[in-house]
Amino acid sequence: MKLLLATIAAASATATEANPIRRVVSLLQAMQEKIEAEGKRQAKQMDKFICYCKHNTEDLTKSISDGKETIELLASKIEAATNGKAQAEAELAQAKEDRAEAQKTLADAEATREKEAAEFAAESGEMKANIDAMGKAIPA
Repeated sequence: MKLLLATIAAASATATEANPIRRVVSLLQAMQEKIEAEGKRQAKQMDKFICYCKHNTEDLTKSISDGKETIELLASKIEAATNGKAQAEAELAQAKEDRAEAQKTLADAEATREKEAAEFAAESGEMKANIDAMGKAIPA
């Protein structure tokens, strides 16, 4: 009986290992299933990538157009500010000229007033002396 069991065990072992063509076919079928699964996974990833590219392109296009509008707006603001600066510089130069002229006029007026004050003081002193002399001469 032992011999019979050993023979059956040996026969079943050789049956599962026996056919090398069957092993190759099994390996090829497993490889086919693996490749098909990988293809499906890559197709899903490609669909996600295409969707990302589509939405990302739309967003980038919108961002670019917004950026161009912002550039135009800022360029006009810069131009206006440059013109305003040039006008302010011209007004500042004119104000400096006016101030210098006013200071010169003020200095001339002060010199004239000092000269007139000196003349008045001299005449006033002379007139006071004459009035005093007349005041003394009249009672005498």
